[in-house]
Amino acid sequence: MGPLRFGQSVDEVAAALDEPIYSFDSKNQWVQFTSLGVDTYYSRDDRTLAAVAFDACRGPQVLHEETRLVGRLPSELTPWIESAAESLEDMPQGLNGLRIGLNGEAGLPGLGLVMRCQQNGDYSRTRPVLVAREWAEGSVDSWEGPIPRREWSCY
Repeated sequence: MGPLRFGQSVDEVAAALDEPIYSFDSKNQWVQFTSLGVDTYYSRDDRTLAAVAFDACRGPQVLHEETRLVGRLPSELTPWIESAAESLEDMPQGLNGLRIGLNGEAGLPGLGLVMRCQQNGDYSRTRPVLVAREWAEGSVDSWEGPIPRREWSCY
């Protein structure tokens, strides 16, 4: 994820992004870097980076191998998601394969990826959320998963 690494502190993330922290929402364990189009989420236990969401309209482009993940029509990524899911069948239970969340969004826990959608005019565009390994299992579940409710309610 560019200069970001899971396990970094809030201050380390801000330094890596070369952006100030305007506010830290301790209830949701969230820091928004608005000018970059990046939302960061932190573990409640040790306040280290556990998830990063990329704004579909303003966020930086994120690639998995050569596939662009940010700001695409969800249908454009369906074949890639299905193919990637097949490659994850040998992962441990809970991390293997494709998961579809309550919102209808796809997740690949083995890659630590939840492919959220964000409204952009008349279209929904992809808003990938990358999660640390300890958040991967159940990360597609907006009801009980580890991703803070703020992410699920805003987009």
